[in-house]
Amino acid sequence: MSGFRTLADALDAQGDSPHGIVFIDGAHDERGLNYRMLARSAEGRLAVLQEQGIQAGEPLILFVEDNLRFLQFFWGAIYGGIVPVPIAAGATPAQLEKLVRVWRHLDEPRIVASPKHIERVRDFLEQRGERDTSERLAERSLSDEPPAVETPAERASLTPQDTAFIQFSSGSTGDPKGVVLTHANVLANIEAISSGSQFGRDEVALSWMPLTHDMGLIGFHLTLVYNGFAHYLMTPDLFARRPLLWLEKAAEIRATLLCSPNFGYRHTLRAIAAKGRPELDLSSVRLIYNGAEPIAPALVREFLATLAPTGLNAATMFAVYGLAEASLAATFPAPGRGLRSVSVARGELGVGDTVRYDDSAQALELVCLGTPVKSTELKLADAQGNAVEDGVVGRVWIRGANVTTGYHDNPNANAAALVGDGWLDTGDLGFCYDGELVITGRAKEIIFVNGQNHYPQDIEALLQDVPGAELNKLAAAGVQAPSTTEQALVLFVVFRGHLEDFAAIARELRGALNQRAGLVASQVLPISRMPKTTSGKLQRSLLARQYAEGEFAAIVAELDKLLGAAEPESATDDRSDIAAELKAICDDIVPERDLGYDDDLFESGLSSLELAQIHEGIETRWPNRLEMTDLFEYPTINALAAYLQEETVVA
Repeated sequence: MSGFRTLADALDAQGDSPHGIVFIDGAHDERGLNYRMLARSAEGRLAVLQEQGIQAGEPLILFVEDNLRFLQFFWGAIYGGIVPVPIAAGATPAQLEKLVRVWRHLDEPRIVASPKHIERVRDFLEQRGERDTSERLAERSLSDEPPAVETPAERASLTPQDTAFIQFSSGSTGDPKGVVLTHANVLANIEAISSGSQFGRDEVALSWMPLTHDMGLIGFHLTLVYNGFAHYLMTPDLFARRPLLWLEKAAEIRATLLCSPNFGYRHTLRAIAAKGRPELDLSSVRLIYNGAEPIAPALVREFLATLAPTGLNAATMFAVYGLAEASLAATFPAPGRGLRSVSVARGELGVGDTVRYDDSAQALELVCLGTPVKSTELKLADAQGNAVEDGVVGRVWIRGANVTTGYHDNPNANAAALVGDGWLDTGDLGFCYDGELVITGRAKEIIFVNGQNHYPQDIEALLQDVPGAELNKLAAAGVQAPSTTEQALVLFVVFRGHLEDFAAIARELRGALNQRAGLVASQVLPISRMPKTTSGKLQRSLLARQYAEGEFAAIVAELDKLLGAAEPESATDDRSDIAAELKAICDDIVPERDLGYDDDLFESGLSSLELAQIHEGIETRWPNRLEMTDLFEYPTINALAAYLQEETVVA
């Protein structure tokens, strides 16, 4: 279907469709509504927004956890010409900080959120001594479950050039970067996605990606609405707790379209290893969109091989390249081709370098990501903006009807990215191999972890109050180990003392990073000086390359020993069988951590995904005894054991 001028037209066109959305809240807990019902409920939300005085053209922050409520307000805003601004709802300091910064950047617009989340952000602000800000934010907040109003909604008269919504980056500090997307941008990309995916008449899609993520919102909602397809939505939290439910539901509904970045495949494989491969029929799956972070070929092959007995065809893996600035998709491979990769020599992938192909064990395996999608042009540019030859690394530039015209109220970001004649510099590096794009790295030094991009300057600013990590003494970098394409976060700290004394700094930084940003530092390493260019710019890429080449290997080994022995486990005479079982679960999930019985799980450098896996292991052993949120109340193995033991006695 084509010819839509706005997203509102796309939803309206599905009024007679028998399809709609099913929200999966559990194995036997689902809610559903068809597209006509979605449109009606959206108009009801628009009426609420208009009664609050919100006008067309004004931004509206959606800090909404529930997928159904999120979509009701999202489409209500679209109908009214109000500009929705999705922000991932959560309770971590990093999530709350991002909300506050975006809210300030947008000149304190209205916020839709649950009363629980508003109370959390108010507490967050008041603990920092910002009571006035807290009160203003509360006054500008609207419940995500408002009462109905009698006044009917008034739809706006929309044009293709109107802003549809704004997608903000994951940065927790610094100037927010809000990608402004018009209706024309998004619709052009949806048409490209539909064409490049070679959709049939009745595709069935299942996604656990958040609706605040480009792939979740555009790829697995707006694109499906545009085509009138049935789609099923899980929450990321449900997937984290029960990854096999993703596969079970895919088989149950005969899904044809799935999606997941690397960490989703890894999480699923761990669940299969623990519980066994479920007896399912996944032969209906036609495409599995793989993107949102650098693709790990070995991991993907393991996932496909493990699930081959279910009828899952290896050719379904659909490796794509995209970014928010392109409304989502920039390049696609041919559907049904499967994963294709090329191996290249490390350390020769800077702008202007001629790629050296290498099949040795030390080579870096990179995935071929296809050709530009419909309406998108791609150029690999040298430092002067001239196109490079095939097999030569260049900066990835794109232009087209789907590409943003800029970032919201951010002249510095616009000056850096908008390079003239309609071209946008993505900040990525890549080369052309046999007609296809291959991404080699990120020129902007974005650190990509667990499907999210993080900016090193943000991380450094977030930690500069930690003793020993003051401004200009700390550098954050994404590094690649020799055996993987996965990025890991490494912190480098200027330190000129004994390594034994540095261990305390490393431990403090790891804990602060995990608590404030929910991130895990793979290593925290001392360096004698901070490498800089002649113009004074920090050379994070040099540190990353030195790490990848093994120059820090001896220090890593020695420091790991010191950190492992630095804090002896507190004596516990009454370690119960429950505590021992809990420790076994933790050791199985994160064997390298060697968690003690009194170690705080949130200060031990565990990622949110690892915490979810630990919760899943506990759920398997003690069903329906422990909520994910209980980990915050009982953050040590001994505390969890005492709680579970008490629950057992009560039961």
